[in-house]
Amino acid sequence: MTGAFQGFAAVIDGRDYTVEGQQSLHFSDLGTLLAASSGQGISTEVVTMVQRLVQRQINAGHGDEGFARIIESIKQPG
Repeated sequence: MTGAFQGFAAVIDGRDYTVEGQQSLHFSDLGTLLAASSGQGISTEVVTMVQRLVQRQINAGHGDEGFARIIESIKQPG
């Protein structure tokens, strides 16, 4: 793991969930990861799709919910 990804991994895998709202979709924006990946020539197709799923749920008013909301939207679309 190099550069920006080391810092990112420390944040998402540091097991410090004390930040208010950290589990919400609002906190789950992957824009920084997309920019870092693209800047290093790493494919972003999968991360871009996850970002779209996150944004779709935020736009639908579910931003305060967590990733389980995304799973539910896939299981029961519409």
